[in-house]
Amino acid sequence: MKKIRRYVLVFSILLFSVSIYHLANRRVLNIRDIASKSEFSKSLEHHQSRHQFLLEPTVTINPEARWTSVTFVKSARANKDRRDAIRDTWAGMKWYRDARFVTIFILGRSNGQDDIARQVFTEQDRYGDILLLDLLDTAESVPNKTLAGMQWAADHLPETWIYSSADDDIVLHVPNFAAYIDRVIKETSSMTQRSPPSTIDVPIMCVYSYQKKDAPARDPKSKWYMPEELYSGTYWPPYCRGGWYSMPVYLTGKLLRISERMVYLVLDDVWITGLMRMRYLTELYRNESFPLDGMLDAAPLSLRTTKQLLGNMNETVSRVIVSHCWGNIVGRNVDVKESLRRKWKEWSLSF
Repeated sequence: MKKIRRYVLVFSILLFSVSIYHLANRRVLNIRDIASKSEFSKSLEHHQSRHQFLLEPTVTINPEARWTSVTFVKSARANKDRRDAIRDTWAGMKWYRDARFVTIFILGRSNGQDDIARQVFTEQDRYGDILLLDLLDTAESVPNKTLAGMQWAADHLPETWIYSSADDDIVLHVPNFAAYIDRVIKETSSMTQRSPPSTIDVPIMCVYSYQKKDAPARDPKSKWYMPEELYSGTYWPPYCRGGWYSMPVYLTGKLLRISERMVYLVLDDVWITGLMRMRYLTELYRNESFPLDGMLDAAPLSLRTTKQLLGNMNETVSRVIVSHCWGNIVGRNVDVKESLRRKWKEWSLSF
């Protein structure tokens, strides 16, 4: 009996020592840790590093363009009315002052619904602007849809093209977008002393909303809920909200490779423009310091508060680049296709 008690005592001491060791060595990951340490570098089961496509868009290269912008619009298969409204409005504006604009719609496959499947193939035959991903079209697949667009861009498009990720309830003011891109190219080329100016050096541009200090949603009922065990930080790193952000195609390839070593997050915007960007900068600068908002640019009106964004406040024609029709928010009954067309008609009077 004494021998058993002795073993129990020894086992208890060892267990206590191990617990103290883990407590002493436990640390809360900060933003830089999450962007650079192995604790946050294992891929989860949802992440796919390479994607297969059932349909691919037809995109040509035109050497006459000063620069080319290609926008990948994340769209649900059933949202043909939104895609048609976009095609009839801002995506129908293919050129502006020698800058060229291309639009591609990213869709996932359906589980059944043969009528919708036929409709998507009909759209592709008519417009050639569909990137159909061999992945079920669900809310959880949105980050993979975004990565698929980045993959296709990196594999098929020139590195100097401007890549954009957008939602299908967003309206783009093409002339103002072109002016903004021109300004960023000029400013970036001035800093890099590159001549002639090039798009390849431009940063990630938060066209819709720039978030400098955004706290993760901890309410399980929130659409953007993030449990602490997956991300324990008090704030996200600076990032672009996913309504619309842009970057050179060159950078999509870099971030795509970074994604293969990152935990999968359903919040694709903060994952890509926040955490992946931080990881990229950490590896780029090694042991050198860099600002948390490095490689980000805030477009006009992107610094508005959530309340101002919800109300589409301050969207004067001279300043606005994108407007949100709010068709993907529960509780907001919006006819997106009509809102898209109405906003475009209002803006186009000034073109």
